[in-house]
Amino acid sequence: MKDLTDEILIKGLKEQDSTSIKYIYREFFPLAKSIVERNSGNYQDAEDLFQDSMVVLYKRLTREEITLKCTLKTFFFGICKNLWMQRLDRKWRLRFSENMAEEPVESYEITDREFNEEILEKKRLYLKHFFALPHRCQKILMLFLMEIPLKEMAGRLNLKNEEYAKSRKYQCKEILRKRIKNDPECKPYLIL
Repeated sequence: MKDLTDEILIKGLKEQDSTSIKYIYREFFPLAKSIVERNSGNYQDAEDLFQDSMVVLYKRLTREEITLKCTLKTFFFGICKNLWMQRLDRKWRLRFSENMAEEPVESYEITDREFNEEILEKKRLYLKHFFALPHRCQKILMLFLMEIPLKEMAGRLNLKNEEYAKSRKYQCKEILRKRIKNDPECKPYLIL
């Protein structure tokens, strides 16, 4: 199959053309898969993320006239990355929420509000600092967000024991917190 231009893909997606959809799946699915795998997810998570991202892309393209300032693939990558980080952020917040039982992790619907510039800017800043962490810290925090028990975390990462895993998790969280707190770009969004 030849390469299809963004214009053809957008038109095909709006018309639900199977050739365009198959092309997007073949060319874009590896993006979703790489985001999920780098952040402690599995193949099923990648498939779910891809489907959710396709729904968001379709809604964005059909509800409003979008002028892309990048390639469709880059735009799709941004959607995938934001949705995955939202899921991880949601797991994080629910883990520390006093009302944990009120709202299950997977029961939210994607709304246009989530694409609000302020929310995207907060996520960009968070991701900037998260991805600046040492790779080991990223892995530890991802496993923590996925609620992997410390014993299993220690085994997966070849750490000495649970206590060491707990200590490393705390250190990584503190490094991330300090970087965010000390970044002047983050100041408007911090609740002190």
